[in-house]
Amino acid sequence: MKTAIIDDFLRFYGEKRGLKIYKSSTAKFRNSIFLLIRENLERKLVIFHSASKAIDDMINRFQASETGEFLIDGKTRIGYKICPCNPHNAVLMREVFTFTRPKLVGLAPAIGTGDRIGLATPGHIRALKSFCIFPVFAQQSVREMDRTSRKPEEVLDDVTWAVFQEGYRGGFGADADHVKILSDLDAAAKAGFKMYTIDPSDYVNNRADTYNLSVLRLEFEKLPWKEMGCEKEAFLKAYLGKEFCITVSGEEKTFKFSEESLLRAAVKYSAAILHMARMHRHLKKIFGRRKFDVELSIDETETQTSHLEHYFIISELKRLGIRITSLALRFVGRFEKAIDYIGDLKEFEESFKLHVSIARAYGLYKLSIHSGSDKFAIYPILGKYASDIVHLKTAGTSYLEALRVVARNDPSLFREIVDYSLKVFDRDRKSYHMSTDLSSIPESSRVPDEDLEKVFLGENNARQLLHITYGSILTAKNDGEWLFRDRIMKVLIENEEEHYETVARHIKRHVEMLWDQTKC
Repeated sequence: MKTAIIDDFLRFYGEKRGLKIYKSSTAKFRNSIFLLIRENLERKLVIFHSASKAIDDMINRFQASETGEFLIDGKTRIGYKICPCNPHNAVLMREVFTFTRPKLVGLAPAIGTGDRIGLATPGHIRALKSFCIFPVFAQQSVREMDRTSRKPEEVLDDVTWAVFQEGYRGGFGADADHVKILSDLDAAAKAGFKMYTIDPSDYVNNRADTYNLSVLRLEFEKLPWKEMGCEKEAFLKAYLGKEFCITVSGEEKTFKFSEESLLRAAVKYSAAILHMARMHRHLKKIFGRRKFDVELSIDETETQTSHLEHYFIISELKRLGIRITSLALRFVGRFEKAIDYIGDLKEFEESFKLHVSIARAYGLYKLSIHSGSDKFAIYPILGKYASDIVHLKTAGTSYLEALRVVARNDPSLFREIVDYSLKVFDRDRKSYHMSTDLSSIPESSRVPDEDLEKVFLGENNARQLLHITYGSILTAKNDGEWLFRDRIMKVLIENEEEHYETVARHIKRHVEMLWDQTKC
């Protein structure tokens, strides 16, 4: 029956309009059939229902741009509603089809696949649907949303429609990433996000690493002890001289705080932990008895997180009654955007396995790897020690894969993007730790069409240039019109299968190098 309705509708309606039908989206709700179509560049929802019976109240709630009837088998009247994929209808879709709603991520190994344009999620689904890794498709930081002029609702709505389009039923998460202030928690919660990555990096005292003991003592005295909920003497007694043990590769290792290392950890991180506590209390007010995932992110600090500091942070969170799902540390080495890990792999491995041992010994939480895309050199290490407790975060790499499709199909547009990115790079790079050398990037006009992808997306400096200027590219306007955004979207929609497969291939490479799927 479903097939007959779709085929007859396509003959009746599609021959006039040139439609694309996403048959994988077909789903039944009560006595109605839902599916997605694309007419020209616009994705739309079609709802079929019996024309001889009263329309279900839920179906009536969907906003429609067009309604009508047609016959199947020459006798049965079928009504249809063609609905825009707008915010109102996205909310209703999440009511009707539970698989389009975000779920809790919990302690499952996971990968976040942020999408800065809003078209990449079908590619993410195709990459991940056959793996035993929980996907967080709706992942976007506040900074990314600001730079792309998007809101949490838009991010989640784009994923809702993509999940429905692909017929994906496996569940997904929604992560409001790098949230710093209370109002951003409110906005994400209102949209329907279930995971919150709290970034208290503005409260981390990075200067603590340079203080001598006398300065540390003075700064320690100034800590907000009342808010911390303990006395200085009790705090010192709880940590100073106490040993903690972990097992690393079958060997027991013992750590102990000296006065200097304890004061340094307290001065460096206490204000950040208290900010985390404030944010956590606010989330509990929002959610009440409902559950949510929360991650603490201290990866965007100037110095790496030591193993003693890792233990200190977890201990303080426990003391304050804060249970986290995952923790993002500032690991040894450099995690620059768009390129592979920079640093000594042996040093990273030795340090990482100690962090893993602390996580296993002192808490139920995952280790979150931020700026995790394209860090192929360390994936085998992550998988060796922590495949079951890793949350890998990617975002900008899918934007770069989209630009591959632009380079192949509209070389002149791609050159415009490169040239504009060069103009805004110095401004856009300010919030990133980068080692980009612009002098090594050739003029786009001198690169043949067939070499654009290799020259600008296969070389580190050019990749970083394009990666960090995404916000300027996606929001640039001329006389009120988008300078690049609409043209990029047009190329990707007109070549959507190529776009999906390009993204899927790249994300799949991440998963295959990190997780051993024989353990599913």
